[in-house]
Amino acid sequence: MTAKARAEVTTTIKVARDKAFDAWLTADRLARFLCAGDTHVESVEVDPRVGGAFRVVMANAKGSYDHRGRYVEIERPARLRFTWASAATNGNDTEVTVTFEDVEDGTRVTLVHVSLPDAPAAERHERGWTSILAKCRDELESAGSQSAC
Repeated sequence: MTAKARAEVTTTIKVARDKAFDAWLTADRLARFLCAGDTHVESVEVDPRVGGAFRVVMANAKGSYDHRGRYVEIERPARLRFTWASAATNGNDTEVTVTFEDVEDGTRVTLVHVSLPDAPAAERHERGWTSILAKCRDELESAGSQSAC
C-alpha cells in the first residue's frame, strides 16, 4: 500500500503573526482570499472553534465548487488544523495544517495538505493553495483595501 499524496506551500506575509492567523478564522477575510485560480468566493460559513464546521463555495464561469471541513486544532497564533473535503478529494476528508512562524520580515505561513487521493490531485491542490496563499498575502499586506478574489 502506498502513502497518500501531499501538497506543501510556504509564503512570507509582512504582517504580525496573530493578524495572519486570525484571517484564517474570519469569514469576511476568508471571503477575500480563499479562492484558487480564477475562482471567487460565492459563500463562506465558519464556526471557528475546535469541532466547528466551515464551508466555502468557490465559483467561476464553469460552476461552483463546494469545500467543507471541521476544525481539529486551533492553537492561536501558531497552528491551525482542519479537515478538507471536496469533489477534488473524491468527497473524502483530507487534512490541512497551517503554521504561522515569526520571521524577521513578518510571518512565514506554511500549509501542508495530506491524504490527497493521488499525485495529480496533490499537484492540483498545490497549485490551488499556492494561489490562495498569494491572495492571502496580497489581502493582508494591502490591509484589505480590495478583495484578492
